[in-house]
Amino acid sequence: MEYAYKRRSARSFKDAIDAVERSVRVHGFIVHRKYDIGGTVGAKGFNIRPLVILEIGPAEEPSEAPLSLVLPCRINIYEEDGQSVVAALRPTVFGSVYPEHRLDEVVEAVEATVIGIVDGATG
Repeated sequence: MEYAYKRRSARSFKDAIDAVERSVRVHGFIVHRKYDIGGTVGAKGFNIRPLVILEIGPAEEPSEAPLSLVLPCRINIYEEDGQSVVAALRPTVFGSVYPEHRLDEVVEAVEATVIGIVDGATG
């Protein structure tokens, strides 16, 4: 299994960010934090490609405490070969890291939502 789920988008970098933020809301999640890595590092004189990281999670507080091990999820939006890319770490990766918490069902549901968000933003 790939550790990341990623899709290319025909949208511009800025439009891809907007599309992800809309898709997050449509799927009942919210953006907790937005990090403009490219802008922050670029302002310090370094030349890096555009990169924004969104930390997302359910609009409602998770009912299971162990779920905080995999939330918030991060979605990266960056440019690669002249195209926008939307990528997210698969939450199911963490299920194998924390087997004692039996997170399989929960992380599968979160992963399905994250994939839906990425697909909704890039489709």
